[in-house]
Amino acid sequence: MPKSFKSGSFSLLTIAAIAAMMVACVPAKRYHEAERSISFYRDKSDECKVEVDLLKKKVKQLESDIAQLEADKHALEQDTTLYGMKNRTLLSQLATLENDLKALAAKNGDMPEYKALMKHLLQMQDNLVDSEDKRLDTERAIELQKKALADAENALAESEENLARSAQQLVDKDIELNDKAEQIQQQNAALANARNEIEEQAARLRELEAALAAKDHAMAELRNTIANALTDFSSEDLTVSHKDGRVYVSLEEQLLFESGKYDVNAKGQTAIKKIASVLASHHELDIVVEGHTDNVPYHGQVILDNWDLSVKRATSVLRIILANGSVDAAHIQATGRADTCPVDKANTPEARKKNRRTEIILAPNMDQVIGILSTK
Repeated sequence: MPKSFKSGSFSLLTIAAIAAMMVACVPAKRYHEAERSISFYRDKSDECKVEVDLLKKKVKQLESDIAQLEADKHALEQDTTLYGMKNRTLLSQLATLENDLKALAAKNGDMPEYKALMKHLLQMQDNLVDSEDKRLDTERAIELQKKALADAENALAESEENLARSAQQLVDKDIELNDKAEQIQQQNAALANARNEIEEQAARLRELEAALAAKDHAMAELRNTIANALTDFSSEDLTVSHKDGRVYVSLEEQLLFESGKYDVNAKGQTAIKKIASVLASHHELDIVVEGHTDNVPYHGQVILDNWDLSVKRATSVLRIILANGSVDAAHIQATGRADTCPVDKANTPEARKKNRRTEIILAPNMDQVIGILSTK
C-alpha cells in the first residue's frame, strides 16, 4: 500500500530548499583569511630582508671604522713613543747643560759662554714643555680613540646580534610562509572539490526542477481531464482542484451517500466511474481516498462512530474505482479522518455540510524525484 499523504506543500521551492541543504559549505572565508595571512607574512619577510641588508651595510661600515680607528690608534701610539724619546733626549741634554752651567757659574757667571749656555737651556726647557704638552695631547687623543674604538666594537657586536636575530626571524618567516602556502594549496584543492560538488548538485537541482515542473504540468493536465469528465455534475456536488502538486477531487456527501450510510448511490457511482476511467490511463499516480464527517457524534449497531463511518465510506469509493478501471491496488488506499480535518471550523449547519465529504487525492509518483535527491 502507498504511504498516506500529509497535508502541506511539496512544492518546487520545498524541493529546491532540500537540495540546497545538500550543498557542501565552501570554506571561502578561511581561504581568504589564509591568503591575507600569506600576504602579511610575505610583507614581513620582505621587511626582514631589507633590515638584514641594512644591518649588513652597517656592520661593513663599522668594520671599516674600526680598522681606521686601529690605524689612528697605532699612529698615535707611535707619536707618543716618539715624543717620549724626544723628551728623554731633551732631559739628558738639559741635565748636561745644567752641569755645564753650574761649572761655568763657578768660574765666572758673566762670561759669554755662560750666557749662551743659559739661553740654550731656556730654549730646551721651552721645547721640553711643548713636547710634554704634545705628549699629553697625544695620550688624551689615544684615550678618545680607545673609547671610540670600544664604542664601535660594542656597536658592531650589537649589529651582529641584530643581524643574527633578523636572519633567524627571516628563516622563521620563510618556514611559516611555506606552511601557509601549503595550507593555501590544500584549501585550493578543497575549494576545487567543493566547486565540482556544487556544479554536480546544481545539475541535479536543474534535473529535479525539470522533473517537478513536468510532474506539475502533468497534474494540471490531469485536473483538467477529470474536470472535463465530470461536467455533468454541479459545483455543489463536487469540486476538482490542483494545489501543492496534487489533484483533489472533493465529493460532497449528498452526491454519494444518504445520511449515516456508507453505500454509494447511483449518481455517486456514475461520478466515481468517470473518475476511474480517467485514472485507468494514469498508472504512475498514488491515490488516497479519504472519508470525512462532521463533528456530530454518531452511534449505531453496524457503524460504531464517525471514525468507522469515514473509513467505510472511503472503502466503498475505493472498491468502485478498483472495479471500474485498471488501477493498481498497490497504489491506492482508503483512510478515515472522521471530523479531524474540517474545511470549515464553524459550528453551523452550513459548515457541517461542507465537512461531510469524501476526497480522492491524486499525487504523482515521486520515485524519480527521490532518486535525484538521493544521488551522491
